[in-house]
This record gives sequence, C-alpha cells and structure tokens, in this order.
Amino acid sequence: MATNRLPKALSILLVDPDKRSCELLKERLQAAAGWSLTFGQAADGETAMLLLKKRFFDLVFLACGSPGEDGLRLLDRIRQLHAKTAVIVMCAENDAQMAVSAMKKGALDCLSADDLPRTDFGPILRRLVETHNLITQNMELRQVNEMKNEFIANVSHELRAPLTVIMGYARSLQDGTLGSLSDVQRKAIDAIISRSEDLLGTLNHILRVREAVEGRKLAALKPTDLRELWRAGAEKANIELGRLKLRLEPSYPAAPVWIMADSASLGEVCDNLISNAIKFSPPGGLIKLAMGIADGRAWVRLQDQGAGIPPELLPRLFEDFSTASTQGPTRERPGLGLGLAICRQTVEAHGGSIWLESAGPGQGCTAHVSLPLTQADHAETLVKQPAGLAKKRVLIVEDNPDIIDIIRLFVSGISANLELSTAHSGFEALDHIKNQVPHLIIMDVMMPGMSGVELLERLRRLPETDRIPVLVLTGYSEAARLAQQAGAQEVLLKPFDRKVFVSKVVSLLQQADAPHRAS
Repeated sequence: MATNRLPKALSILLVDPDKRSCELLKERLQAAAGWSLTFGQAADGETAMLLLKKRFFDLVFLACGSPGEDGLRLLDRIRQLHAKTAVIVMCAENDAQMAVSAMKKGALDCLSADDLPRTDFGPILRRLVETHNLITQNMELRQVNEMKNEFIANVSHELRAPLTVIMGYARSLQDGTLGSLSDVQRKAIDAIISRSEDLLGTLNHILRVREAVEGRKLAALKPTDLRELWRAGAEKANIELGRLKLRLEPSYPAAPVWIMADSASLGEVCDNLISNAIKFSPPGGLIKLAMGIADGRAWVRLQDQGAGIPPELLPRLFEDFSTASTQGPTRERPGLGLGLAICRQTVEAHGGSIWLESAGPGQGCTAHVSLPLTQADHAETLVKQPAGLAKKRVLIVEDNPDIIDIIRLFVSGISANLELSTAHSGFEALDHIKNQVPHLIIMDVMMPGMSGVELLERLRRLPETDRIPVLVLTGYSEAARLAQQAGAQEVLLKPFDRKVFVSKVVSLLQQADAPHRAS
C-alpha cells in the first residue's frame, strides 16, 4: 500500500502558449520550499498530449486559452490518459462557470493569472501528493478485490469439472450400472453423492452471486402463484426436515397469490430461506411459514426457533460471505454466507424487499419477504425468442485460442445460420471488417497491440461500423465499465454462464442490421 510520506521530487507540465506566463508560474512553484521540481512545457493541447504519452507528469497546469483545443476537452483527455495526473486549470479571473465545470471534470484546483503572485504552492503540492496516495490506495484495493473475486470464480469453475466426474461415477454405482453393491458400499456411495451435491450447491451459490454482480437479467417474468413456489420448496426440504425431526407448519391463503416472477430464481429464494431455517433450528424444533396479502403486496414470514441473531449482526447478514466474517451463532454452521446475498439480489430484482428480525440470542429468527401483486392474466414482461435466426455473421476478436473454442461451441449451438470468423487482435479485426462487416462482434478487452476499448472507440467513430452490436467478454470489472462507456451493448465477466451468454448473443443478433458491404 502507498504511504503518506511526501516525496520531494515532482514533475510538472505547463500547457500555455504564453511563455511569459509559464516563466512566472515556474518562479512561483520553485518558491515552494522543500520540493525538487522538473518542468515540461507545451504551447498547445496536441503537443501536451504527445509529451504525456511519452512520460508521466504528476501535475499539469492547463491554461484554458490553449490554442487548437477546448480546455475542458483537453482536461478530459489528460484525465483519461493518466488517472493519477492532477490538473490545475488556469482561467480568466471572472470565468466562474469555467472554474465550476473544470472542478466537476476532476481538476485539482482552478487559479487565475491574478492569483499567481499571492499563491502559496506548498499546500497545493502537498494536497497533490495526498491525492496521489489516495488514488494509489484505491487502485490497489480495487485490484486486490478484483483478484479475489476472479480467484473465487475461477476456482469455482475449476472444481465443477472434477465434481461432474465424481458425481457421474457415484450415481452409476448407486443405480447399479457398474454392478451390485453391499449395504455398506451403498451407504458410502449415498454419502459421497449427498456431500457432492452440497459442494455443487455451494459452487453454484458463488457463481450466482458473481452473475448477480454482473447484472444478470431474469429469464422471464410471468404471473406465478407464490403459494406454489413455497409449497415446492417445502416439499424439497422434507427429507432434511425428517432427518432432523423438525416440523414445518405452513399457513397459505385459500386463493392464489399472483406475483410477476422468474419461477426458477425466486424458487431458489424459497429454498435458501427454508434451508437457513432448518440449519439454525434445534432438533425437534418448529418452523412456521405464513403468507398473506396487504396493501397491494404479498408477504411471507418464515420463523424458526433457533439461537437467534444479535441485533448488531442483522444488517451484515445480507452481505456476500457474511458468515465467514462474523462471530456468534452463524460461525458455528457450515456455509459461505452467500444464500442471503443471493436472496436479496433476486427479491430486489423482482421489485420486492427482504429482511430479518430477531429479538436476540435464544429468541429465534424471522425472515420476511414482500413482493408486488399482479393479475393472473398479466402478460410476460420479456418476449420469448424465436426458434431460428436469419443468416448472420459473427466476428470473434480474442487472442486466447481456448476461449475462441468455447465461444465457437456456445455460438454454434444457437443456429446453423451463423457464420463465424475470428480475429486475434484489434488490428486484425479492423482488417477483417474492411472486407466484410459482421452483424455482431464478440470481443475481449485485454489484447496485445490494441485493447478492446480502443477497438470499440475506433468502431464507433466510423459510420459503417458505429451501429454493430458488441458483446464484450472480460475478467475485469473496470474493463467492463470502460467497454460500456466506449459503446459496448452488453458485457459479460469471465467465466460466463452458457445460458446467459447465449441469451445475450440471441438478443443482440435480433437487433443487428450490419451494412452489407460484402455478402
């Protein structure tokens, strides 16, 4: 991590066509005691950008009257090129609007020529270094967080392949495909399958949280009877309830409770909440499930007789991995603390809310869910995709051959009418597009020579390519954000789920209408 120790050396770029003003500014800066300053000088914006591309400057003094380019636009370009380069804008004394606009765009300060003789630059330089330190720390923390998330997601995906083999052979033994088993062997196989399913559920939780962070859309919202979702969840839990000698006492309304729901994802909420209630209930305990309607909303209340939760921990339980970071009763149970995080994300995606109540240790816990009601004949909110697609061209821009193979595998299963081409760099992609404009581009961000963001920016500047839908695949959240700013219609973080990928590709292909420069 960066420290708060102030460095003695700073490099400063002066962007001003007036040489006299530059000399005066140098004198005032050199009057600040205790600093070793080196200077660069540019008379216009383009010269300044050339210097900034060659080397890093800690601070840029930018005169808004620099010829050849608007000062605020140049400020934007400098901030985009070097996030850690601070900019002080020099503007006319009475130009308050320029000063406000510059500060909004990230300028460290705004000064006028009349301010120079009386300005003490020592505090400004110290503030500059403190700002550098904060930016460095934030970048390092973001990088660590990205590495953590990427590591967790990658490990989860790597574990799924061997787990598939283990479960496949275990089930073949269980059903007698590989021969008969003794009672002891059958008990062992049952235990292997049971624990493998628990592990698979944990991995799926991790990956679903990842997808939720990426903004995964619900498949389809349609009228659903909330009673049936909870009845199905209770039925799935019967074996575990019986094993622990627990009783689930439901109380459902007599009439259907209609809500707009993606049944699969909201069903997972029911499963997770019932599983939590079972996990924290004492053997022989009672779990009460109640449901009703009030003020145009459906409500569900699930109450257990468990150890309860200290009030100070309640707000943290909906955070990712909260179990691993808390003490007390939640620490004594298995799990990664992802279930409630997934529940909250899914319920909120349905326009609902979810919360927990507990009077404290020994008082049990109650989970509450509230969802908006709908009519039984309400139309689906997402239109179903047609079975086939017209002939379309898809360009894959990726330098990793394994990822190309995966994309080809996923895309080839969508339609036989898709013509796939590949480019291994941004330059190769541009050459390909000169000859044949695709209907869809699927691209990586981190590529040699030209990044995917730069490729996007070039495509959006050309009239024949500015409307081509682009799906960006990347392993970095910041890269995803930059890609969206550059014009990507859709972004998926690696590793990506096949169903989510296919859904996005189909959606983009349906809106694609590439110019037919070459057929």
